[in-house]
Amino acid sequence: MPRKKSRPLTVSRPALLARGSDAEFRGLIHDLIAYGHKLDACRDAFAAIAGISGAQYEILMLVSRADGLSIGEVAARLHRSGAFITVEANKLAERGILEKGSDEQDGRRVLLKTTAKALELLERLAPWQRRINDVLFEFLDARRFRELRALAAELVGCGDRAVAMLELLLHEAEAA
Repeated sequence: MPRKKSRPLTVSRPALLARGSDAEFRGLIHDLIAYGHKLDACRDAFAAIAGISGAQYEILMLVSRADGLSIGEVAARLHRSGAFITVEANKLAERGILEKGSDEQDGRRVLLKTTAKALELLERLAPWQRRINDVLFEFLDARRFRELRALAAELVGCGDRAVAMLELLLHEAEAA
């Protein structure tokens, strides 16, 4: 019987290895990806109820929590390009969901604000959001919620650095 070849490790940090194996790490990655797909499905369903795209829903939810955000602030918080946010915000403005205005302190900055139509839309969505979000996070108590929130914020920063490194590595691979 041929001997089974061991797979190369996908991590090297000792904290991410269990008994010299990356199996637990791989399981975590697959679980996070699966959960991300579930979050995307919920976002897309909420967006469909509202009659907008998933990306537009993300923008609306962010602006509705902090009225008067600039395109750049929305882009930074959603980890998207300013150009992408501009295109999607324009679509929401055309539908009367967001309004665009100038920043009184810096006339060059465009600020996004919710409209009465947006507030009506959010009011209609809220019962659905409450039911689904309560199920999505039903296992969390207050302490675990705060811990998860802090971990998620740190992971996003790590993800930003990893993507920047990946872009550099891809550039190097193309040049080789």
